[in-house]
Amino acid sequence: MLDKKSLDPILAYQHPLPFADHNVQRAGSTLNVEQRLAGLLKRDLTFKGEKTADASHNIHAFAAKFPPQIPKAFIKELTAPGEVVLDPMAGSGTTLIEAMLAQRFGIGVDLDPLASLVAKVKSTAFDLPRCARAGDYVLKEAKKSLHHVDDEELLSFYPPKAVEFFRYWFKDQTVNELFALVRAIKKVAGPQIQAFLKVVFSACIITKSGGLTLARDLAHSRPHKDANKQIKQDALSVFKDRIASALESLHDISQSPSMSSMIRADVRHLPLASDSVHLIVTSPPYAANAIDYMRAHKFSLIWLGYDPKALSALRSVYIGSELRPRSIGTDSATGNRIIRKLGKIEEGRAAVVAHYYNEMKLSLLEMLRVLVSGRVAALVVGSSIIKGIDIKAPTVLAEIAGSIGFHVVGVARREIVRDARMMPVSRNSERSGIEARMHEEGVIGLIKPQAGEAGRSPQANNGAHLGTAGTVGKRSG
Repeated sequence: MLDKKSLDPILAYQHPLPFADHNVQRAGSTLNVEQRLAGLLKRDLTFKGEKTADASHNIHAFAAKFPPQIPKAFIKELTAPGEVVLDPMAGSGTTLIEAMLAQRFGIGVDLDPLASLVAKVKSTAFDLPRCARAGDYVLKEAKKSLHHVDDEELLSFYPPKAVEFFRYWFKDQTVNELFALVRAIKKVAGPQIQAFLKVVFSACIITKSGGLTLARDLAHSRPHKDANKQIKQDALSVFKDRIASALESLHDISQSPSMSSMIRADVRHLPLASDSVHLIVTSPPYAANAIDYMRAHKFSLIWLGYDPKALSALRSVYIGSELRPRSIGTDSATGNRIIRKLGKIEEGRAAVVAHYYNEMKLSLLEMLRVLVSGRVAALVVGSSIIKGIDIKAPTVLAEIAGSIGFHVVGVARREIVRDARMMPVSRNSERSGIEARMHEEGVIGLIKPQAGEAGRSPQANNGAHLGTAGTVGKRSG
């Protein structure tokens, strides 16, 4: 079980929502929620060819973020202006941004420190001229203090493991430049402006090509060192370009009349009141660390002062980590069949998958608690093929949701568009690893029943199989 005391203090209290005397049921009473949700699940949810970098979505690379059209569609159809939209596994904040643009109040929750920082910045209405002045100041200070940095100087700021990490993954000149930028950022007054500068700094490092590092495929969370890689730009020039790009991207959010709140917390222990949000739109992590966020995020987090050992410890409690539970049973008949089948091949992998499903049950219980009765939770869920077996994550999570009290309206299927979802996947790949198992995902539509109404599932209603309910997005070619 996760030890809340070892994490962020935000977990210890209930986060206040932006209303006092607000009838959370009122706006939803005019919505035919189930009919609208069913209609959404019948749409082509692939959104192939549509832009995914509007507003502040493109400030920072982030692996496997879903296209903004998904939360946008659900927010538009299933909420009214002023209502509360929650993403309890918020990642880089796509749902928050779309909620703000639609004049809803967005709440994001994520345990990952970089995700929380990026999402907070992307959904903040900054004083952009002040941000620009702060960026100019950092560049001037960094240029003035730029010099060759030896290990002794680095060790006065960072633990030995961090210095070892820098020397392995960055060229010496890049280390000098990044160190100058970090020290300059620390001199800037105001935590909000500092947060903006830290995200810009991180965006210089975590890019599709590995940015200023000797890593390849860093934005997809699977870094591999290439000692011969050419670093074509100096860090200060990249930082200058990123400042300009971030200021442009934040323009729409800076004009938004809506608010948002990004909380560093755990979906399994949401610091929110029961019956307090009108819509949940989220995308849970993959099982068995198929997308290992911390492997990439540490490239900038360590520069920003996070201890490598602490980050490794935090990674071990993420949903999708390769831990094993005491019991490998689940509340899903499909899940239990898969676990038994996997167990005949390798018991350890079966236990890891069972752990994932049980942790997702805890997450779904919290979503059910905070959601207003009669309202929707939409989960965009990817599966994995482990030891040649499809673990059928969308089907299993839908069955678990039904078992704890949600009404399962259906599970649609959508094709994953590689560039729109930032996935390490190739349609032509014949490999058995991550590239061969991430081409499609399910969109689970759930409703929290009204008081006294039992949760229902498609099996209970009409015998529909959860793995095929809904629609298949149009394929390319």
